[in-house]
Amino acid sequence: MKIIHQFIMLPVFRNINVFPLKHTNRPVNPFDLCHLIRIRLCSSKASAVKEFEDPEISHAEGSAVTISNQFELLSDVMTPLWKMPYDEQLRAKHNWSQRVVRMINERVNANRKEKRRLNVTPKIYHVKSSPVIMEYRNKDEFSIRNGADGHPKTVGFFIGSTASDNAVCVPGTHVITMREKHKKIAQNFEQYIRTSELPVCTDFRPGGGNWRRLIVRSNEEGNTLAVAVCHPQLLSQERLIEEQQRLKEYFTSGPGKDDCPQSLYFQACPHARCTNEQAPFVLLHGKPFLEEHMWGKTFRISPDSFFQINTQAAEVLYETILKQANLTPRSTLLDVCCGVGPISILAADRVRGCVGIESVRDAVLDAKFNAKINNATNVDFFYGLAERLTERIIEELNLATDIVAVLNPGRAGLDPRVLRLLYKCPQISTVIYVSCKADMPSTLKNFVQLLTDGNFKLNSVTPVDLFPHTWHTELILKFIR
Repeated sequence: MKIIHQFIMLPVFRNINVFPLKHTNRPVNPFDLCHLIRIRLCSSKASAVKEFEDPEISHAEGSAVTISNQFELLSDVMTPLWKMPYDEQLRAKHNWSQRVVRMINERVNANRKEKRRLNVTPKIYHVKSSPVIMEYRNKDEFSIRNGADGHPKTVGFFIGSTASDNAVCVPGTHVITMREKHKKIAQNFEQYIRTSELPVCTDFRPGGGNWRRLIVRSNEEGNTLAVAVCHPQLLSQERLIEEQQRLKEYFTSGPGKDDCPQSLYFQACPHARCTNEQAPFVLLHGKPFLEEHMWGKTFRISPDSFFQINTQAAEVLYETILKQANLTPRSTLLDVCCGVGPISILAADRVRGCVGIESVRDAVLDAKFNAKINNATNVDFFYGLAERLTERIIEELNLATDIVAVLNPGRAGLDPRVLRLLYKCPQISTVIYVSCKADMPSTLKNFVQLLTDGNFKLNSVTPVDLFPHTWHTELILKFIR
């Protein structure tokens, strides 16, 4: 029987290894993760060597990365649908949305007798397409390692495994979803670090190297923000400042001046990831923030703040969320995992008030600033974990008669304690759950909890394509009492 090679882009999580199963004897739905992957939890006693591993991209067996095939291989794994017509991509994502509903049904009724079965039958809308399908990414993170030509300071994206030391770093110059300005900044950064005395970081232990990654963000106007991330190792503060000055001169008056970002940052991060509190972002040149405009509103974006990767499609997403929320002047919006506040600020004119919760401090500062510059006086934002703040905030909203909760967590979903607080609040009759990974077990548990313990009904499911040419889809799930 013909062996069919299957591949799917999968998120890489810290302390989790993802192994694509490369062969199967029958056709497989690309979204059926049960047939495609097995996940092994790593030991909690991860070594220092393990800690520095970067996200990596696996590729089809037998496809050795060479100078001639590297760009096509990278396109196949970063944008696996790039050869598929866009209307076919949308049909595939609609089919996946139907599968998510079937998965919810299966889990809701897993331990129920026939007479007590819940029939989860939401209206599944057609996928809302992205207004732009090329060069839509407003943020890219570039890694640094050996390229296909063997150069140890190649800036791009990993193909292979850093754990098994066979990763190859491929420049993103041919990735169709990446903006040209991002590519040029990355190319210039590569040229810069090749002149730098500092080596690439391959180990967090002393002597393991310094250069870690490059983060590039941009807005719809074409302004850019870049962050060069370096492990400080045993470098003195004077040596770090010297490197910062050299980097600044390279982009402002040296070979990189034609592609100099409007905001240039440097971060000396001694961990896999660092917040601004752990390792401050040092502004070397330009403005401290990016600004983005949506629906006539202005949003400030810091280096570490979350903002949807596809700005034009995000407008479609937010418009759909607010429409499905059925907001009235009596409504209070509870915005959980609010980021820099776009949903609350866009909803402010329609409701009595909005309260946002966010776990990234810089994002909360941005959200408060955004509310101020947009004259959203009935909006407030709080910094902290949702499981710690939600109870107090709900208590303070005890006089509100109609609370609509919008939940927009990361891929792992929400802590069950948050959902418990929401469904125990009688004023909350509508929950809008926005998921970027609705088929993850932890996210499915959230849905099941709302349907069973919370006695909510899944009213509708709306897919929004924020990620053309990939399998990823944003789902808006509307739960009602």
